[in-house]
Amino acid sequence: MFDGGSDPMIAETWIQEMEKMYELLQFSEEVKVKLAISMLRGSADSWWTAMETAYEVNGMAWRDFKRVFYAKYFSDSVRQMKQNEFLSLTQSEHMTVLDYANRLDELGRFCPQFMEVDMSRANRFEQGLRYEIRSRTSSQLITSYMDILDRALKVEAELKRSDRERADLMRSRSARSQSGRPWDFRGTPIQKKPRVRTYSSRSHSGIINITIADPRARTYSSRSHSGPYMRRAGACYSCGRTGHLARDCPYKRRNELRPPVLGD
Repeated sequence: MFDGGSDPMIAETWIQEMEKMYELLQFSEEVKVKLAISMLRGSADSWWTAMETAYEVNGMAWRDFKRVFYAKYFSDSVRQMKQNEFLSLTQSEHMTVLDYANRLDELGRFCPQFMEVDMSRANRFEQGLRYEIRSRTSSQLITSYMDILDRALKVEAELKRSDRERADLMRSRSARSQSGRPWDFRGTPIQKKPRVRTYSSRSHSGIINITIADPRARTYSSRSHSGPYMRRAGACYSCGRTGHLARDCPYKRRNELRPPVLGD
């Protein structure tokens, strides 16, 4: 059915569908015209009712009906516009290879000189591909339309895979930066080594080195050295033991009260 309307492509599509049916059923020219008229609806039916007084339907050839129909719904200016659209069509950024191929085929019926020759169709298809696809398909000689279409589809799949991998990498880097932890090239967090500091302290027996791996958890093994680090550990300056201060050191008092040993 055809009910008119302002879209010329709908009118052209309707004619194409009617001709496919006619090729299958082998109708005569007069039957083709009468059958087409019987399928007009709405404004299209009103248009033909006004036009049929100027034309003799009986004996009218199908090509004559198409000429009158196209003058109303698919003028020469519209046809020229569609031809120009076919010649200038390119694959847009958001158009897939198949979308581009389908649109080119749809417009190609207005430029049959390109579509009827396979290599002309292939060259026209390649010219309109996006640069990142065309630049990867033009390195080899084109043998047919299906050849260039297959190559373009493979390149598109490779580009999509690369885009996904790049997006995954960016998300991974974003997560790393938010965590504040360094990561190696394999995406594994790098364990920070504790900072080691070495301090020296004098004692009765000499200089003792103290190695501190974590400033928040310092440990001391000496019992006899003194200094500011012993104060932090809570040990006695005099004896190195914990639990009392140097002024209250019982061991210091014992040493002071012990009589000196006299030699013979």
